[in-house]
Amino acid sequence: MLLSKSAQLIMATAYAHRAGFVHGDIHLGNVLLQLPGSELDHLSIQQVYERNYKPDPCPVTRTDGQPVFSLSVPKNVYTPNWLGKPSDEVLLPEAKLWLADFGTAFNPSQETRLLSYTHLQNRPPEAVFDSTKPLTFSSDIWSLGLMVWEGMGSGPFMSGFLFGENEVIADQVDALGPLPHEWWEKWETRTNVST
Repeated sequence: MLLSKSAQLIMATAYAHRAGFVHGDIHLGNVLLQLPGSELDHLSIQQVYERNYKPDPCPVTRTDGQPVFSLSVPKNVYTPNWLGKPSDEVLLPEAKLWLADFGTAFNPSQETRLLSYTHLQNRPPEAVFDSTKPLTFSSDIWSLGLMVWEGMGSGPFMSGFLFGENEVIADQVDALGPLPHEWWEKWETRTNVST
């Protein structure tokens, strides 16, 4: 099952790249598991509510108690409805993954992107050490490799969620060895890391 999921993510990334796009924000939070169609396609909305529950609206309020006047803020939010099944009950033919959130995607032949929006722990090292070098398809490959590693159940390769950039770089050096010379020289806190 894990190999199938990894292969699907690799193929989705390859498809985007063949179309000329760098995704720009590959991480597990942007991977969706398709709902099993045969179970839900024939149900009406009312039947879905009966099978699960009808979500109640929760009014959006400001922390200061003042009314919300922005048209970009909905009047209500809803608790997500559980439509699926526990992961250990998903069969291989049902395990269809989607790479989502192409909001930061770009075509490097038409646009230069210098800033990486990827989570710190998945950010490619070139985005840290050379902010003048445009991001490329290789940036996605780095993030994809880390996501496949995490998806295999080993946990995140880099710890950066609660730490800063220097700690993530130190993790990279611990796991992969010294950085290329030009990056090593740019890394100001390298003296705190043993290689």
